[in-house]
This record gives sequence, C-alpha cells and structure tokens, in this order.
Amino acid sequence: MPVNLLKKQEIRKRYKVKVPGNALVNETSAQMDAYRAATGLLTYHMKENGLKVFTHTNIKKCTETSDGCIMITDKGNKIKCGYAIVATGFEAGQFLPQKIMDLTSTYALISHPVAPEYLWPEHCLIWETADPYLYIRTTDGNRIIVGGEDEKFSDPEHRDSLLRKKIRILERKIRKLFPDIPFKTEMAWCGTFSSTKDGLPFIGNWPGKERIFFDLGYGGNGITFSMIGAQIICHKLQDIKDERSHVFAMIESKNIGKTDKKKRPLSLCILLGTDFTVLIYPA
Repeated sequence: MPVNLLKKQEIRKRYKVKVPGNALVNETSAQMDAYRAATGLLTYHMKENGLKVFTHTNIKKCTETSDGCIMITDKGNKIKCGYAIVATGFEAGQFLPQKIMDLTSTYALISHPVAPEYLWPEHCLIWETADPYLYIRTTDGNRIIVGGEDEKFSDPEHRDSLLRKKIRILERKIRKLFPDIPFKTEMAWCGTFSSTKDGLPFIGNWPGKERIFFDLGYGGNGITFSMIGAQIICHKLQDIKDERSHVFAMIESKNIGKTDKKKRPLSLCILLGTDFTVLIYPA
C-alpha cells in the first residue's frame, strides 16, 4: 500500500491536529455506512433474486447431511438447504468444534454535529497505533466518531459498567488532539468483537465439513474480510480455485476445492448475528 511520511509539524499545519510523532498517509482508504450497505443489499436481493429474510430466528443446531444441511430453530422448526454459511461473528462458537477466537470489548462515541470549518481537511480516517489504539472518523452530517479503549471481554455486565469511564477517556483523547473542536458527545455505546492469535479471519470449511462454510471476519477489519470471504466462498461453490483459501483457513482442509457437483443443490442458507437473521436463497 503506497504511503507518505508526514512530520508532526506538517501534520499540525495540514490537518490541525496535535500529534506526538510522525504519521503515515495513504490515499486508498474509504469509509461506508455498514448498516445502510447491509440493508440495501438485502432489499436488492429480495426484489431481484427471491431472497427470504427471517429476523430473530435462533438456530440451535446445524447438521450436515450427505446432500445438504438441516438447521433446527429454538422453536423446533427445520430448515433444509444445500449449503449453510455461518457469518455470525463471535456468536459462531456454538457451530465450531473448538474455540478459535478471543472476545474483546470495545467502546465508541459520536459527537453532536460541528461546523464544517472545525473539521480537518479531506475528513480523512485517523488511526493511532498506540495500545490501546484510537480511531477517529467523520459522518456525512459533520459528526465525529471516536472509538477504541478495548478491554478483554469477561461478561456483558462488566463491559457495560465501564462505558462512562471509557467515554471520559475517549473525550479527553480527542480534545487533546483537536483542542479547537467544540466536541460534545451525543451518544456512546460498547460492543464485543472477536480476534484470533494471528489477527486473521476464519473463512472456509471446517475439516470434514463440505457443506457448512464460515465467513468470520475476526480481527477488527470485518468489512474488508467479509468481502474477501464472499469471494472465496462463491469460488468454492463454483469449483473455482482461490489461492487465498489456505491463508484464512483455521486448519488446512483436505476438502477445499473438492465439492460434489452432482449432489450440490442450489439452495443456500446464510446465518447472520445478532440473535440470528436467516437468509434463504431458494433453489
């Protein structure tokens, strides 16, 4: 990725930010509204491809058969499909035979709208690689989102109890970087994400399972990894070799690239979190 090195004096002059050191700048980053993107994709495929969406559908069990998968809901209903894709993030643990990730609590807040003249040029994304890290971005409505201050996850109650403390820390950090911005928090939240030992996601089959796929964008780069996962799994279903498969496999699977075309139905079921949303593409 091409980058340019900026000295802290130049950063202060160009971006109005007081930083303790130098910075790397690249021109290839982007930001998106993940919620609008997801709902837009679902709406499109509901209209164009007959996608069926079932929200708040708790899947208790997913079993692979010789010609597909059978999922059982918490109400005892059965869903049969040719293939299942588990894309439930940290909630995927119940479908995996062993633990592959650690849980982390993370915190974020968003400001009231600020006047455009207070924002830095180009509204670039800012990432401070300290520990704990700090990220800052803007929205279309001239709001500022600040996040970070990760903690090892223990339970939801403990995570939530730290929110007020984390708000004060994040507010202090952004005001130190941008002392001229009249920053005022409007809303704050916290959540849980998963990470792996090598920082990479888990994409593909579990060894011995040919019809259950996992698209788990662990590591804090879910939007990027989910796209890579979609490409890899689509290639797999079309029997197209993808050189990236082994990079994101938790355990090297002998089944990769060896699906049985004769037995493969076209029906597809995708599980999303939280509280599970089930997407069904009919055959």
